[in-house]
Amino acid sequence: MSNHQLKKYFVMKPEVSRIFDELDKYREFCADYGFPFNEAHLGNEYSPYGDYLRFQNGRWPRDNWGWMIRQGRRYGPDTRQ
Repeated sequence: MSNHQLKKYFVMKPEVSRIFDELDKYREFCADYGFPFNEAHLGNEYSPYGDYLRFQNGRWPRDNWGWMIRQGRRYGPDTRQ
């Protein structure tokens, strides 16, 4: 392949780039709010991706880390004496 063909081959189309950007934002959302991340959920409103879409529209999502805080769970070394 010539250099021109390689450049054309490796350039991401805007649609593909948009999907990967959306996937990165969804991954960050899942990490921040404690949802399981699965790429297959992209586009499914009855999964944590639906919470992500509601978050994008201005509603607050459920915080799945909160139940650990309310129960006082710790995942580090126990510092209580």
